[in-house]
Amino acid sequence: MEKQGWVSFWLGNIKEEDSIREYVDLTYDEDGESVPSKFFIDFNIDMDETDEDTIEKTVYKNSSSDISTLLAGCSYEEIIIPQFKKSIELKKSYNAVILIYNFEYNNEVTSTNAFDFITTTNYE
Repeated sequence: MEKQGWVSFWLGNIKEEDSIREYVDLTYDEDGESVPSKFFIDFNIDMDETDEDTIEKTVYKNSSSDISTLLAGCSYEEIIIPQFKKSIELKKSYNAVILIYNFEYNNEVTSTNAFDFITTTNYE
């Protein structure tokens, strides 16, 4: 659900950087209407509850289980990294990150083949 000041956080493993764009980015049909991406479908997210401009995603060459490494350079990193490190202990390594700002995910789907929902926190 859209919620100002909150960020929802997913981690996954993707082989190629282009794959994350295909997985997350919205597409448009011939009438110019937006079509939900596989990410939105997999996690049952209503694309009308998010703003495409508030989604950050990245893929690294190497996997890591260190939240600081995975979130380095993200928006509000000085706030969200310490909050995530306090409450999360990753049990496996990941190479891909998806963050949606101003969105509080309801945790309806916790995992797909490629991605795991990690948590939601306030960044303001």
